[in-house]
Amino acid sequence: MILKKFIPVILLLALISAVLFSGCIEELAPDYGKLELKDLKFFTNLTKAFEVSNKTGEPLFVYFRSETCGWCKKFEEESFTNKSIVGILSDNFTIVSIDVYKQKNITRLYGVRGTPHELFLYPNGSEIKRLPGYVDNQTFLNTINEIAFLNIINETADINIINETADLTRGLENET
Repeated sequence: MILKKFIPVILLLALISAVLFSGCIEELAPDYGKLELKDLKFFTNLTKAFEVSNKTGEPLFVYFRSETCGWCKKFEEESFTNKSIVGILSDNFTIVSIDVYKQKNITRLYGVRGTPHELFLYPNGSEIKRLPGYVDNQTFLNTINEIAFLNIINETADINIINETADLTRGLENET
């Protein structure tokens, strides 16, 4: 008899647990840690990575993966141990790893349907480029070189505009 009274409570607790662990937990308990994959340290929280990217002006490299993905393991073994790739990513990007099973909301937000999936974003969140699926080292290296180079050109252009504006302002002050 007493057991029958607790059945609704047990069912309610089971339902609450299922909701908490269905991918919504990332919003309730965000992970601000880092994940080490081979020779790189990744943020595991996209919001924190965006904060850093906005401070540094670096584009984001968002790597969608899963622990059970064979192609992810192959990509990580080949690319994240390559000294050229590691150097360019470390020096020019804010890098974040998203586990597609643990961070389902972010995965859906960016329309990722398979792993591995590489996404490059500006600090404001707009997309630069995406590479769905496994890519070889040379393709990945070419992509990150291109994005890093474009970012350096943009930063240089911004500095030149600031300098030209300062020169123009000084010239106008001298005329008065």
